Amino acid sequence: MRKWTYLVATLLMAGTTATFTGCIDTDEPEGIAELRGAKSEFIKAQAAVELVEAELRKAQVAEQELVNAGLALQNKSAEIDLQLHELDIQVKKLLIEKEEAATAQAKAEAEAAIAKAEADKTKWENEKALIVEQYKEKMLLAETATAKAQEAYKQAMEQIEASKLLLTDEEQIRLNVVEAKVAYAKIAMDKAMYGYSTTEVKTEQRLVSKSTSSQTSVGEGAGTTTTTGTDEKYITYYVITQKPDNANNGYAEGSLKKLQEQLADYPNWVADGNIEAKLKNAVEIAESNLNIAQKTADGYKAILDNEYTTLADWEAEVKKLKDEMATLDVQKRQYELKKEELKVANPNLEKNKTAAKKKLDDAKEALNKVNATTNVASAYSKKADQSILKGLNDAFDGISDGVDGYNKSTGEFSYAKTVLVTKAQEQIDGWNKLIDAATQGIDLEDLAWSKLEVVKAEAEATKANETYDADYKTWEKARDKYIEVEAIDIDASKKAAEAAIAAYNKLGDAARTQDANISKLATALAEYYQDALDKELKSTKAEATETSTNTKKAISAWIIDNPLANFKSIVGLELKLIEWTAGAVTKANKIEQADANKLLELGASAGDIPYESWKKASIKVFGDKFNRDNKPRRVAVSADMVLKEVNGNRLATELQDGDYGTLGISIYATAEAARLTAVINQADTYKALKAEFTAQKAKEQATLDKKKTELAANVTKAQNALTDAEVAYDKVFKEVEANIKKVSEDYDYKDAIKDKIESTISDYIASLDELGDDYKDMTLEEIKEAINAEYLKAVTSLLDKKAALATAERNLEKLAEGTYTDNNYIEDTFANIQENIKVKQAEYDAAKADYDTASAQLKALLAIFLK
Repeated sequence: MRKWTYLVATLLMAGTTATFTGCIDTDEPEGIAELRGAKSEFIKAQAAVELVEAELRKAQVAEQELVNAGLALQNKSAEIDLQLHELDIQVKKLLIEKEEAATAQAKAEAEAAIAKAEADKTKWENEKALIVEQYKEKMLLAETATAKAQEAYKQAMEQIEASKLLLTDEEQIRLNVVEAKVAYAKIAMDKAMYGYSTTEVKTEQRLVSKSTSSQTSVGEGAGTTTTTGTDEKYITYYVITQKPDNANNGYAEGSLKKLQEQLADYPNWVADGNIEAKLKNAVEIAESNLNIAQKTADGYKAILDNEYTTLADWEAEVKKLKDEMATLDVQKRQYELKKEELKVANPNLEKNKTAAKKKLDDAKEALNKVNATTNVASAYSKKADQSILKGLNDAFDGISDGVDGYNKSTGEFSYAKTVLVTKAQEQIDGWNKLIDAATQGIDLEDLAWSKLEVVKAEAEATKANETYDADYKTWEKARDKYIEVEAIDIDASKKAAEAAIAAYNKLGDAARTQDANISKLATALAEYYQDALDKELKSTKAEATETSTNTKKAISAWIIDNPLANFKSIVGLELKLIEWTAGAVTKANKIEQADANKLLELGASAGDIPYESWKKASIKVFGDKFNRDNKPRRVAVSADMVLKEVNGNRLATELQDGDYGTLGISIYATAEAARLTAVINQADTYKALKAEFTAQKAKEQATLDKKKTELAANVTKAQNALTDAEVAYDKVFKEVEANIKKVSEDYDYKDAIKDKIESTISDYIASLDELGDDYKDMTLEEIKEAINAEYLKAVTSLLDKKAALATAERNLEKLAEGTYTDNNYIEDTFANIQENIKVKQAEYDAAKADYDTASAQLKALLAIFLK
């Protein structure tokens, strides 16, 4: 039996006929019987609820990835800001050095160092922009995922509404309670995520039953009296609606999404340099947060002090809160009306403030984009002296990415008037790098030391040439040796040896002992062995020992040394082919296959065979770029052939790295020695050109600095104008806006308490329904426990808010003391945002857990209705 003790069972037990109003109608529409038989709407509703769960899981994954990206942004930003801070200090020191420079050279060096520091700053700024963009990409993915979950929830609620046509009046009430539980959890999730919710829940009392009773009484006289009465039963019905307009004002301050937006705005936290205003604003926010936290904690405490024991007590508290909120709402509308009256009387104040704010934003944006919008003052062109043109072009050929603004044919360095200052400076840096490449190995400021480098380079060139000459001769010798043995056919020699063995075996016993026949065999073997040794450096695996000296060598070695004698006296004895008596061969046995194998089978090569020696020598002296079919060079490679491969660049890296053997190294070493000598002779010309480029870069920096100064002045002017506009605006509107803010805060904290009590009541009512063993009845005491848990959270939050206010006030004091910097502000802001994100994420996760529970109950109830 279904357990519906609170709402429905009592009505039925009273024996009354239920009368529903509004959307609960006792008249069954035509055709409803057929609808009850078709369960498709319930199946769709179940699928819709499951889709919401799936989309929420995806959103949760995307949010976690965003959290990880935020932590990565924080960690990387610390490194970037430290580097930028150190570079700022370095530039300030260098500017002083530049002003105090005693010589033109010292001044030029300072300018070059400043230019490098500025380039490094640009690099770090670009890296900052990159990590922020990466974070924004993750943020967009998370926003998309949560938007899909929102839409899925909306559609699920619409589908559930459609399925209600299949329900009895009792089932509609049951479903409404669980729907409300889901909705309250969704509202809590939304408020943590966005600071608002497009879902709203309102309650109303609906008549569910009405009965009439009469009572007859007999008086003292003969007459009787009949009394008639009406008994009406009401329930709390949850009206769930969607209010898209609630999202019109964007994410609320302190919400998870707003915190993520603030994190993404990290590059602009200190862009205007007005840290004092930011810290004062932080104090104001901390005070406001503390005030709300105090009111929330006090509100929960006052409710708990009432010691409510019945459901009616809690419902009465909800009504009390609603009445107070209604009063606050009236007050808010009155204040808003007053504000509108002030606007009519002072039509320009808000307009002036908005216009001033836009001007300030535009001025800041212009300053932030100065590097991407400021062109050079004029076009620039400079031709290199003819004496260093070759050195520059040789260096140019070694730069894979080329050099922007340099014309190799004419030796001209230039950029147009339409070029950005930052681009022009990049080009100038490239030009100076070209000079550095051309003069590499020579210190233009210390030629005495550099001349020693020339001496070393000349010695290295001499050594490289000598090495090449020796390697060339080795190659010639190896090539000639290979050509000498190239025609040898070892297989043919082996076959001849095999034939000699066969012929020898065919001889009679006496004939085999004759020197002439033994000599034919030994000579054939010797020729086979010599061919194998010459062409492949191979000897026989089998060995033989000369007994008188106990000398052991390969059979082939003995035979090559003296075919006839050593076959008779050493090899033949070893293999037991020859027998001696009184100093003469008296018996010569046939050569069996096992012994033939010992005579013919060769071992591994004893070193590089002529072909391999030739190949190695060829690669060492010429490299393998000119080989055909991976074969060594028969004809020498010339220097002209090598230079053609490297486009005539005698200083090509490929030559230095040995890609063209010791020939290439020789070419490079000779050219390098000549280059260094030329640089020594042209040092003044190179120095003058580099000094001019450095000066030109400083000139362009002055153009950029002038523009920055102008734009910074515009920001200051706009800031002052905004301050004046705000002062004028506040003089009229500050009080009424403060009143609006106060009543709004009071409304919001009461609304939060009301929502918590209402959602807990809905949990209580839903728990009374029969949804299976996984769901237990909730007691009235547990309502109080749930509210007490919220009170404890509010107290913890109150302590946190007090600490936050103390920190904000202390930071303002440290700024006045001069111990609080931009970097401190960035570090603190990161820490505060990340901590608040943790808090809001925990709120969201707790609400999500409630949602999961309610969603499971909703699916279970729908499953019951499907039976």
